Amino acid sequence: VSQDSPWTTERYMLGKGFPTSRVALKGVSAIVSTARRRTFRVGPMAVPIRSMAIANGKPLNVQLFPAHPSMHLHPSDEKSKLVHFVRHAEGLHNAAHRDREEEFWKTLFNSDEMWDAPLTKEGEAQCAGLEEVILSEGIDVDLIVVSPLTRTLQTAQLSFGKTHPKTPAIAHELCRERIAVYTSEGRTDTSVVAQRFPQVDFSLVTNEKDTMFQHKEKDEDVGARAKLFVEWLMA
Repeated sequence: VSQDSPWTTERYMLGKGFPTSRVALKGVSAIVSTARRRTFRVGPMAVPIRSMAIANGKPLNVQLFPAHPSMHLHPSDEKSKLVHFVRHAEGLHNAAHRDREEEFWKTLFNSDEMWDAPLTKEGEAQCAGLEEVILSEGIDVDLIVVSPLTRTLQTAQLSFGKTHPKTPAIAHELCRERIAVYTSEGRTDTSVVAQRFPQVDFSLVTNEKDTMFQHKEKDEDVGARAKLFVEWLMA
């Protein structure tokens, strides 16, 4: 990035486990999870850093970084919405890839065992860690939007269920993770997950069967879907 450009770049190395960072994009600030190095462009039309929190399950370790001065976004700005994006906690497929990598790529990644992979016990513990952060930081939310995959529904329920029991929750297909046609990315029938998670509104998930699990998504497909989701979110 040139010195004359209004864009600047900030780099941070985040820890492993259940890391999160808080960013803002065109008036939307969010908590975004990542376990590897990410580059955030900072500028009026880019992704400015607002603050960052890292929750590492066992032991709980939280670091907060100050808002980036280039953001110029007040929390009470009427044209902005504060959004917390939280990646799902450790799923069965994540643990299998870590502990049985050779077997995973030979058979497990495309097996029925991994279909719509739920959380592991470690994943549930990570959610408990996030719940502590939500309580200690006094984070309040008006709406919980969640992917209709089992592990994301579990993450939302275990992380926000006790702290925000009356907050409306709605499932949305547009915020599902990228489809690479691994069975772990497949979705359970809508009627089944709706029965398992009665506190979540599934009215936007209009198909009983998973119609998205048909082909591998290209970068442009994911980008277009993300754009539609952000437009819905900001409406």
